[in-house]
Amino acid sequence: MLAKEFRKLDTQTPLTFITKLDGYFYSKPLLSTALTHQKTPDELWMNNVETMRMQLNAEIYTHCEVFKIDSDNKKIFFHNEKNNKKELSYDKLILANGADHISIPLSGDAVSEIVSVNHLEDYRILREKIKNKKRIAIFGSGLVGCEFANDLTNAGFSVTMISPDNYLLKKFVPEIIARALQTALEKLGVKFYLSLFPKIINKKNLHDEIILSDNQKIETDLILSATGIKPNLLLAKSADVKTNIGIITNQYLQTSNENIFAIGDCAELNGEMKMYVAPIIHNARILAEILAGKTPLIENKIMPIVIKTPACPIVTVPPAKNITGEWKTDVDDVNCRALFYDKENHLRGFALSGNCVKEKMILVNRVHKL
Repeated sequence: MLAKEFRKLDTQTPLTFITKLDGYFYSKPLLSTALTHQKTPDELWMNNVETMRMQLNAEIYTHCEVFKIDSDNKKIFFHNEKNNKKELSYDKLILANGADHISIPLSGDAVSEIVSVNHLEDYRILREKIKNKKRIAIFGSGLVGCEFANDLTNAGFSVTMISPDNYLLKKFVPEIIARALQTALEKLGVKFYLSLFPKIINKKNLHDEIILSDNQKIETDLILSATGIKPNLLLAKSADVKTNIGIITNQYLQTSNENIFAIGDCAELNGEMKMYVAPIIHNARILAEILAGKTPLIENKIMPIVIKTPACPIVTVPPAKNITGEWKTDVDDVNCRALFYDKENHLRGFALSGNCVKEKMILVNRVHKL
C-alpha cells in the first residue's frame, strides 16, 4: 500500500523491498473470511511478485531475511534465499516488518501441531491441515479468533473457542456487544470455554486432547492459535531506534533516527498501536507524501474497527485508555448500540452490532476529538 501511494507521487526514485515471504500482493483481512466466500488461497492474492516489480518499478528480494541495520552508515545486511550474506545501502529506510504471533505457555506432545495465521503462507498451511478435519479449537477470543470462528463454522466445521477472558473482543467492545456476538455464534454451533486457558495438549489416537486450567478435557482435530500479536522490534533495536511496545514514531511515522520510518503493526504512533486496516492505509498515504518531499495534512481522523463476523456484524471505536466515563447501551436481541461518554458528556467512543452498524458514519461524525 505504501509503495503504491508513493509511486503515485514519484515514479523514478529507486525503490527496494526485502521480504521473508514470496512477495505476493493480497489483502490480509480476507484471510479470515475466505471460507465463507469460497475462496482458495490462490484466489486471495491479486498480483504475484513479477507483476509487483513491474507495477512499482521496484527491486523486490523475496525469501530473504534482514539480520542487521547499520544506521550510522545507512546499510542493511541480509541473507538471500541461498543463505548468502548481502548488503544494501539506503537513503531512507521504512520498517514494515509487522508483528509476531504470541505463543502461550503449554506442555504436552502435540504443542508443535498448533497452527497460527499471520500471513498468506500461514493460511495456505491452515487450509491444507483442515482438509478431512471436522473439529477445530481456537485459542483466543479477540478480533482474529472471532472472525475465524464465524468463517470456519460457515464452512461446516465444529468450532470450540477457549479464552482466559470472560467475554469476547475484550479489548474492543463492552460486554453487552460481546454477549450479542457470543449468542449469534452459539446459534451457529460454536462452543465457548471462557475464563479458562489451555494447559496441556496431547495426541490421543488421531486427535488432540486439550486439558484446560480447570482440568476439563476437550477433543479436537486441529488447534488454531489466535492469542494475539506483538510488534517485531529486533531490527529496530539493531539500528538503535527507540522502541516501547512498538517502534516509536512521531506523527510523520519518523523514528528516533531521521532517516528511518516505521509503519503498520510494528509502529507505535504517538504512543498508540494502530494494528488495523483503516489507520494503516491512512498512515501509508501520509508517509508516501513525506518520502516524496511533500508536507502532508495531518488529521486526527476517527477510524472505526470493522469486525467481520457476519453472524453479528460489529463496528467499534474504542475510547482512549486515558479517558474516564461510562457506556450507555440500547439492546434489541443482537442489535446493540453502546455509546461511551466522558465526564463532560462528550461522546468518546462507540460499539455497534447487528443492524445498528448502519449508524457508523453518523456516530463517527459525533465522536468528540481530543
